Amino acid sequence: MKEGKNLPEWVCGRSLEIVTSKTILYVVNAKVPEEIRAEKICSSLASLGHTVIIVCKWSGEQEVREYSHGYLISRIGKGTLLHACFPGNPIWTRAIQHHIKEFTPDIIICREMIPMFSTVSALNGRNIPIIVDMAEHYPAAMKEWKKYRTHPLSRLLVHTLPIPEMIESHAVKHADAIITVCEEQCQRLKLHYQFSEKAVFTVHNTPEKATFNKVSQGSRIPPMIFGHHGYFTLERNLANLVLGFDIAAKQFPSIELLLAGTGETFEDVAQLVKTVQSKNRIHLTGAYTAKDLTELYSRTDIGIVPYAEQEFRQFTLPNKAFDYMACGKPMISSRLQPMKRLLDETGAGIYGPCSTPEDIAQLIITMMHSDVRAMSQRGLHAFLDKYHWEKELEQLESALIFVSSL
Repeated sequence: MKEGKNLPEWVCGRSLEIVTSKTILYVVNAKVPEEIRAEKICSSLASLGHTVIIVCKWSGEQEVREYSHGYLISRIGKGTLLHACFPGNPIWTRAIQHHIKEFTPDIIICREMIPMFSTVSALNGRNIPIIVDMAEHYPAAMKEWKKYRTHPLSRLLVHTLPIPEMIESHAVKHADAIITVCEEQCQRLKLHYQFSEKAVFTVHNTPEKATFNKVSQGSRIPPMIFGHHGYFTLERNLANLVLGFDIAAKQFPSIELLLAGTGETFEDVAQLVKTVQSKNRIHLTGAYTAKDLTELYSRTDIGIVPYAEQEFRQFTLPNKAFDYMACGKPMISSRLQPMKRLLDETGAGIYGPCSTPEDIAQLIITMMHSDVRAMSQRGLHAFLDKYHWEKELEQLESALIFVSSL
């Protein structure tokens, strides 16, 4: 650790080993701020005394470089059409080369797979350990997203040719360690790629203990507002959610549905809402930012995660599941293995099939007759006891210690 560093209160008194201060380059193909996991990781590492630089894409911001929460944000591609990262993008390769030369990082962390191409190319013989922050099974995810189904070229690259699988294989091959968001993904990497068990670490995408202190905790009894917060994509089953809610709403005239967010299927869902009998009780907020979550979660009584039981979702855990527990909001989920495991362990909600509107309606009806207060208390206890970000830092530090020992 750096001498004289004022550590945050949650670090004081901890007995676990903390890796000696490092310079860390975190590479992410996203807008920062608003990439919550990247910011959470980097602000925590900065608090522990590391020098941290986020290299991200320029998204129209006025400043190319700025300090935030103890780390430096450095944006790539201002004034060009190539500010997004993709394999072979020379602007990203040259920019990362420049950052490596300028900051001489001890460790590089790549958020997901695509930035690995530019990063590996930029190393140019330098022996710098790389950690991949792999939150999802991206080959499976890309096959589910609407944007890769509608254009002939994207269908060719994603559905006909094994391009996503090649990108992931490249990332795993060049990774010295991988952090995931659930145990199922760790097991997939070990079985599919024979990736070393010692080099894979689960760092759940949980909130810090104080993140939702201002949220109205718990659920009204009986519940009134059922909510989903996040992107609108096909595999999230939001059309079935609307239709299922409409069925349950006939039995419970006081309940409402809150759909917060936007995305590639937003217009489809919005048009569907106009056709159902309960349309005046379904509220679409549109896009929101992280600071809006306090108000959105305060309005919500029950969180719904009705995602399709497809390969993509079997290897990730949505951050909103932990958000709901932190806010004492019981959950309804489909039978995805990571969610089943979490809810079986914590008792923070119920799960069942969500493949039809009738399935989702039955889960809403079941929740209305359940002990909602007990679920709320169990979820909040699980968050405070285990599933909070301060606990995840132990695993993140273990990954840093591992690659530092190579």
